[in-house]
Amino acid sequence: MKKIKKLLFYYNSLSILKKFLLAPIFGLLLVIPFYFFIFFIMLEMKQSVNIANSALIPLNEASQNNILLLEKITNDINSAVSAKEIEWISASDKNADKIRENLNKYINSNYKKEITQSITAFENYYKRAKDVSIKIIQNSYHYQNIENDTKILVQNYNKVDKLFNDLKFLTKENIEKNINSLYNEANIILLYGSFIFFIWFFISSIIIFLVYKDLKYKIQRIIDDSNEIAYGDVNFEKRLKIVSYDELGQIVRSINIFINKLHKSHEKLTKAKEKLDKLYIIDRLTNVYNRVKIDEIIEIELKRKRRYDHTFSVILIDIDYFKLVNDTHGHLIGDLILKEFSQILKDNIRDTDFLGRWGGEEFIIICTQTDQKGTFALAENLRREIEKFDFTTVGKITASFGIYECRDEDNENSVIENADKALYQAKRDGRNKVVCYNQ
Repeated sequence: MKKIKKLLFYYNSLSILKKFLLAPIFGLLLVIPFYFFIFFIMLEMKQSVNIANSALIPLNEASQNNILLLEKITNDINSAVSAKEIEWISASDKNADKIRENLNKYINSNYKKEITQSITAFENYYKRAKDVSIKIIQNSYHYQNIENDTKILVQNYNKVDKLFNDLKFLTKENIEKNINSLYNEANIILLYGSFIFFIWFFISSIIIFLVYKDLKYKIQRIIDDSNEIAYGDVNFEKRLKIVSYDELGQIVRSINIFINKLHKSHEKLTKAKEKLDKLYIIDRLTNVYNRVKIDEIIEIELKRKRRYDHTFSVILIDIDYFKLVNDTHGHLIGDLILKEFSQILKDNIRDTDFLGRWGGEEFIIICTQTDQKGTFALAENLRREIEKFDFTTVGKITASFGIYECRDEDNENSVIENADKALYQAKRDGRNKVVCYNQ
């Protein structure tokens, strides 16, 4: 009983992360030794196959070369006979030496018997081929035993060719057997590994489920106690009960401390809320409207258009090559450029226009009761003002403008999407341009 209480105390003292890590830790104690075993077995298998194939693969390649060299020898001798040039017969010696070299190189391998037979058969064939060829040339293609000698020569060639091909296919077959053996053994090990993984997964799932149920119960207690405070009369004497010593217990203690200080901070929170309301709609860097406020304005203007048929247009502006400014001069200079840029826009728009920072180096202007033509004139004027302004440190910069006049079927997304398409076209046309969206 004491041991169980001690284990429960130790469990409650663990952090939530450590509680969930209990499952993989127990699983690792089971899986790691097995996977180490698999690793060393696979390594040993791989080494065995590599050792076997290190001799087989070169021998297989040598056998293929010998088949090609045998054909070259036959062609060389046939050419000498056709041309009646005895001296040409010796040209095949070079290829014959290569065949001997290929075979003698592996004479001490596991294929000694096959290689020895191949050497003997080749020497018999090659000697007879040279002798018969010389006789044929010297006797002008006719002598008493020519038919019998030719028949034996063909038999010798076929025997050599068969031995060479048999050696090639034998080594190829053994290479495939080694690879298949490694593949089959690996599949068996992986099957066992999958079984061990399933056991680990099953045990881990049970442990995680139990930990989850325990945490869910404790969290529910915190929620229930918190709801009594949240939905009841304000009672600064109300405290949450500490249910554990982990992060949940720390949260409970923090909430209780918060309750103690709540009544002292009420007025401060009210004042902070007023400041936050202002920050909610203003971009702190450029002191123009932020995206939240611009979205609200677009929504209002769309409703006005549908109800009163009041047209309005949107200008989406992007500073050209602004990334280069940040990369070259740093983000502090980049922020200063954004401030100067927004000031130029503020100084040159109308009182009825709404200016906002859409994000990064992009700005947006909502032109109320203005069609595409009027908006284009405003945007072109802004483009010229920006082009002639000397910005701090960087000097001259330009901007691209995309204009869209809203239609009856538009919504908040389509307005920005179409203006963005026009802006994209302006950039694609070379930047420092004003482009209107035309469907």
